[in-house]
Amino acid sequence: MKFSRKQYLYGFAATVLFAVVAICNLGISREQIQAQPQPLRVKTMTVSSDMLSSSQLFAGEIHSQFETPLSFQVAGKILERHVEVGDRVTKGQVLITLDKKDLEQSLRNSSAQVKHAKSALELAKKNLERYKKLLSAGAVSKLAYDQTQHEYKSALSSLEQANANYEECRNQLNYAELKADKDGIIIQTHADPGQVVNTGTTVLTMAVHSNLQAQFNVPEQTVSKIKAGDAVKISSNYSSDEIEGRIFEISPIADEKTHTFKVKASFEDKSTLKLGMTVRVALSTAGSDNSSFIPRSAVTAINGESGVYAVENNKAIFRKVSLGRLQDSKVEIKSGLNTGEVIVIAGANRLHDGQLVEIM
Repeated sequence: MKFSRKQYLYGFAATVLFAVVAICNLGISREQIQAQPQPLRVKTMTVSSDMLSSSQLFAGEIHSQFETPLSFQVAGKILERHVEVGDRVTKGQVLITLDKKDLEQSLRNSSAQVKHAKSALELAKKNLERYKKLLSAGAVSKLAYDQTQHEYKSALSSLEQANANYEECRNQLNYAELKADKDGIIIQTHADPGQVVNTGTTVLTMAVHSNLQAQFNVPEQTVSKIKAGDAVKISSNYSSDEIEGRIFEISPIADEKTHTFKVKASFEDKSTLKLGMTVRVALSTAGSDNSSFIPRSAVTAINGESGVYAVENNKAIFRKVSLGRLQDSKVEIKSGLNTGEVIVIAGANRLHDGQLVEIM
């Protein structure tokens, strides 16, 4: 079947027209698709009743209830230090040794004095016995006998003094070795080998590991709201587990530099928290408002007003809030949030009121 040139032209024109219409329809469909708002992926959290409680969080450290400064009872030059910070020691273990040369020489001198005093006492005793017989025979006067008796008593006193001096020198030699008086752990060193230390100078600090406590500082506005016996929750930076504890001591005097008050809390579970650990201490303060702490990243501002985005029906709804104090990476929300609300904590700076969101 043959087509005329006119029929070919009509067919070609129809094909071109169909293609143009198809392309236009496709463009409209793409524009319609692109015009539809796409939800923004955000990270959220749910406001809980615990967050809206009057709990406050403070940074603290684990200390021993008994931290003993150790020092020598004699002066001298440190010959050797046998321990370092973190070493566990047992009762009677030698921690630091002083140079013993002078002390050993003093002990030898005192020993010689004891021998001399013993010899003098023996001679005085023999003279006394001889003079006693001579007095009975009338060969010496009573005055001569009394003089001999006085020399004997003086020799006896000299021996007692020499013995006492010897014991003192021996003790000082023993004091040249600083020993642990109980089991514990070394938490500080204050002197090094070669250093000359005086009597009573602290050279080590030792803590008893079995009596641990959490120590933290609270500001002036908080100290009046807590008391001994109040419950606290203690947790480490490496675990979310909370350990129950109780306040047993509150410093009556503020620190001169920070103007904060030191608080000590005891706890029973010693398996998780170790000496020297940094911890978080949560405590409830009576009479405080029901505020909450949320991540700083959740807070944004519109027209100079602070707020957060709550998620309702997959939309971000701006909520005005009243801000309080900062605490680490969190900020206090005094009002504007309710229990159970879902708020955006990541991506809030890219949102606008009413925007569609998708929870990650």
